[in-house]
Amino acid sequence: MHVSVRGFVASAALFAVAACADSTTSPRQIAPHTPSAPAFDFTATGSTLGVFQSDFAVGPEGGVFSIGGLYMISFPANSVCDPSRTTYGPSEWDKSCDVLASGQAVKVHASLSLSAGGLGVDFSPPMRFSPKTQVTISTDIFAPLITSNKDYFLKHPEALNVVAIFYSSSLGVTGVSDFATDASLITHVDLNTGRIWRRVKHFSGYSIVSGEACEPSPDNPDCVAVDGR
Repeated sequence: MHVSVRGFVASAALFAVAACADSTTSPRQIAPHTPSAPAFDFTATGSTLGVFQSDFAVGPEGGVFSIGGLYMISFPANSVCDPSRTTYGPSEWDKSCDVLASGQAVKVHASLSLSAGGLGVDFSPPMRFSPKTQVTISTDIFAPLITSNKDYFLKHPEALNVVAIFYSSSLGVTGVSDFATDASLITHVDLNTGRIWRRVKHFSGYSIVSGEACEPSPDNPDCVAVDGR
């Protein structure tokens, strides 16, 4: 999945005083001050920018795997469909499948990209997961910023729309709002831990991309769900 993030800037309100040589001065009426929104800046996370490669093998027992220390992918037991015995494609994600048997494993290659424009990861080979389970992808890249500004995000949850995780067919490709038609794929942000996560029903890629905040709509009223209130 590829995920996008963009910074926010809020301007401070200023008091103006009208001065007159022979009259009393007083502050003009102004709008209440709104705290500045925290800026999601990939270059300020302390992580090295660049492209990283990672390989792991997942079997019927599942497991949690770190991708470059920036993404984590979590597989419950019996969640991976056997690629040799299952169908793949947009119409297949919610269909039952034969999962990996004891002794089987799938070798997965992940390419991760961190740039000023976003954090993305691409997986191969293509594979899908049993709809009876919930495979998730997560990142803690902005955990310090999120937890230290919890009060702000409680009052302004829409400011978290920029960390929505989009589906992307490969690195560098514009993300797809697959969560707009499937609410189970909505991105979650835990305000207590700062973790950003979502469910994935299949591989290939996902990303958070700077400047591509998800937009609420009647069909997609919740771009990002806020946890840990």
